Amino acid sequence: MIDSVEIADSKGTRQLKSDSFPLALGGAGAQIEIGDVAAGKTAAWIGQTDDELFVQVAQSGEPVHCNGSPVTVSQWLQDGDVIRIASTRVTFRRGAPPRLEVEQVAGEDVTEPPLIAGRASWETAATGMTVRPVEFTPSRVEPAAERQRRIRPVTVLIAVLILALAGFAALIFSVKSVKIVVEPAPDRLVFEGSSLGWEVSGRHLLRPGSYVLVAEKTGYRRLEEPLEITRASGQTYSFALVRLPGTLTIDAGSVSGATVFVNGEEVGATPIEPLELEPGEHVVRVESDRHDPFESVVTIEGGGSEQSLTVTLVPRYAAIGFRSTPAGARVSVDGRSIGTTPLTQDLLAGSHDYEMNLPGHQSHRGSVVVVANQPQELPSVQLRLSDAKLLLRSEPSEASVTVGEDYRGRTPLELPLAPGRTHEIRLTRPSHDAASQQVRLEPGETRELTIVLSPRQGEVEVRVTPGDAEVFVNGESQGQGSRVLTLTALPQQIEVRREGFEAYSVHVTPRPGFPQTFDATLKTTEQRKAEGMKPFVRSPQGHKMVLVRGGLFTTGAPRREPGRRANEVRREVKLVRAYYISTTEVTNEQFHEFMNSHRSGRVDQHNLEIGHHPVVRVTWADAARFCNWLSKKEGLTPVYLETGGDVLATDPLGKGYRLPTEAEWVRAARYPDGSTELKYPWGQSLPVPENAGNYADLSAGDLVSPTLDDYNDQFPATAPAHSFRPNALGLFNMGGNVAEWVHDYYSATAPGGGKVETDPVGPKSGSTHVIRGSSWMDASVSELRLSYRENGTRPRADVGFRIARYAE
Repeated sequence: MIDSVEIADSKGTRQLKSDSFPLALGGAGAQIEIGDVAAGKTAAWIGQTDDELFVQVAQSGEPVHCNGSPVTVSQWLQDGDVIRIASTRVTFRRGAPPRLEVEQVAGEDVTEPPLIAGRASWETAATGMTVRPVEFTPSRVEPAAERQRRIRPVTVLIAVLILALAGFAALIFSVKSVKIVVEPAPDRLVFEGSSLGWEVSGRHLLRPGSYVLVAEKTGYRRLEEPLEITRASGQTYSFALVRLPGTLTIDAGSVSGATVFVNGEEVGATPIEPLELEPGEHVVRVESDRHDPFESVVTIEGGGSEQSLTVTLVPRYAAIGFRSTPAGARVSVDGRSIGTTPLTQDLLAGSHDYEMNLPGHQSHRGSVVVVANQPQELPSVQLRLSDAKLLLRSEPSEASVTVGEDYRGRTPLELPLAPGRTHEIRLTRPSHDAASQQVRLEPGETRELTIVLSPRQGEVEVRVTPGDAEVFVNGESQGQGSRVLTLTALPQQIEVRREGFEAYSVHVTPRPGFPQTFDATLKTTEQRKAEGMKPFVRSPQGHKMVLVRGGLFTTGAPRREPGRRANEVRREVKLVRAYYISTTEVTNEQFHEFMNSHRSGRVDQHNLEIGHHPVVRVTWADAARFCNWLSKKEGLTPVYLETGGDVLATDPLGKGYRLPTEAEWVRAARYPDGSTELKYPWGQSLPVPENAGNYADLSAGDLVSPTLDDYNDQFPATAPAHSFRPNALGLFNMGGNVAEWVHDYYSATAPGGGKVETDPVGPKSGSTHVIRGSSWMDASVSELRLSYRENGTRPRADVGFRIARYAE
């Protein structure tokens, strides 16, 4: 029996008392003895390996308890473990360094003494009670020699136990405590290549060496990792299990051929086999030409799980119905044939152009705006019979062609005509008799027709002074001296030339049956300047152009004038250079000589194409080109140049034909007598007097609004170019009929800063041009005034032009 408890460590042997003190083991492999050390009765050892402590019982026979349980083999110590030996309780505290807390508990659970052979009785230390042995019959005593030869079984058992304990102790001291961390915790963890791998308090005991760590868990990939255990202390290894992928089934319904993308990468087209995807979020996108894109974020659980995604593709098309009378017309949409009427076709959302074609009928074109999922049935199209074609020629050519009342151009000409009707074809040409013929064509028919026009001629007598001057007709010499010329009744240019004299030139149209006489008296330059300029001249087309001399005058309108607009700034202008301006606006017939293809068109049922009415729906650029054409016909240098598609004026302005400048137009319209400033074309006040001009009157009530309630000029739209009273200069329709393009670029403010402007031609550049004068569509106080000015770029049904050029 142990009567006292002592401790022996690297600091020596000490008597245990109630106390707390650090352990001093002295390094790995050291140990502490606990018991009656001085008497050689060690009850237990506390040992250390890899920084871990354990307790192991000795063979003293004294029982050792740990946390109330008998200790029979080596046992690791944890923080707070309580070791009980006899009446002493030792508590282990982990720390740096570890400590032992000693407490004497002699009055608790005293161990009963063992029976001692040969004593009749003995008293217990705790109670003093006497214990007497009972009588017994001893067993047979074997002879001593026999006892020597025989090995007792208990001795063998003890020897085996000692060897086992020694082997176990050797094993304990040779293994390493290794911490293995696997996330998430596996269902199975083994070390291939080791028979140990015991787990104690979350750490594994392994001998140094090479192993294969195998970890398995449902829903994760099997982990097999090589593991090298060294002799180092505190080894820790961490591993992560990889979750198995999942399966995603994508259902796009009846839509096939849609492209499927996962995380931006194309993986196939619908219908598509199930996809194996790694756990986590994936962006699934499905695209189809005929549907809106579908996109969804799918979280794959993984671990072999099966998931599904239903894709709803919203159509981007609708059913469109096409019908025609008669049926069977071929339908093309955006240039692609899709079938014949009646037809219903799916079209993608958006705007589409379509065309219907049927042999013998005119094509029909249209457009449709398709809204997804909204079917449409387009109105049935009544297909008209195809136009017939008349290939019309004349002898001579360049004859004007009129069908009914509509001017259609000049020969040779391809005329589309409505089939199944009789058309009156009329040809006219200056100096020739008019000719008419009726034509009726069948649908799709093409016919050629040549009409011969009978020429007309007249006599022109030219009397020249001096007598040896040479006579030219259209640039060709006719000889020297006076003579009678027989010429076709077309505009002819007659010139008389002699060196040292200014040439004489006149444009004349011979009149059959009416002889004409011209006196061509040539004068020197000095004589011509002294006599002054001609009061009027004619253009190569026969436009009468009156001379307008310059002067000082004011443009714009006073601030308080009723109807005044902000762009009617008052400014002083001085014209030094005299100029000619045409008495009328250019007519349809005159403009068609320059541009056959032009059409003034109609307004409602009113024809604007009549030959002697002013041409309309012309651009400023086309008016400028017409002036250049006239200049070339007369041998003058054109005023306008074409550069990169733009029409620009020369600087300074040349002597050719051009549009009047805004200042020239104001001089001719507001100061026709050279001094009096007119407010309106007819005078100074309203109302509009009878026969004053062509304005928005009662006859135009169905076309425009407002109109003059008490005025009727009998012309709902345009009127003849020579209609109504001319002004003091002999100019027709400076107000009313059609407004007029002028030369200048438009500016709302006046240049010059209050100074007098001399021969102004407008700004150097701009985006629009000035339009002056009222038209048949105007009736307001503001528009009827001669100071009213506007601007534009596009052709209009009420805008034409007249021509001008310098007089020098």
